[in-house]
Amino acid sequence: MQALINFFAFRPVFTLFGLRLVWYVYLINTLVQLYIGISGILQTLAQRGISWETWWPNFTPVALSAIAQLAIVRLLLEVAAVVISNSRTTTT
Repeated sequence: MQALINFFAFRPVFTLFGLRLVWYVYLINTLVQLYIGISGILQTLAQRGISWETWWPNFTPVALSAIAQLAIVRLLLEVAAVVISNSRTTTT
C-alpha cells in the first residue's frame, strides 16, 4: 500500500530493475497496438480493393508517431535511471 501512495505522491518507487520492466512492458504494449492497428487497416484496405502501395504514404505518420513515443519514453526512463543511480551513490 505504501508503494501505491508513494507512486501517486511522486516519491521514488521504482528501482533500476523496475524501470527496465516498465520499459519492456511499454515496448510490448506499443508493438501490440501498432500490429493491431496496422492489421485492421490492411484488412479494411483489402476489403475495399485498395493496394498497399497506394496507402503507403499514409502509413508514415503512424510509424513516426510510434517511434517518437518510444524515444520519448526511453529518454525519460534513462533520466529516471540516472537520478536513481545518483541518489544511491550520494546516500551511501
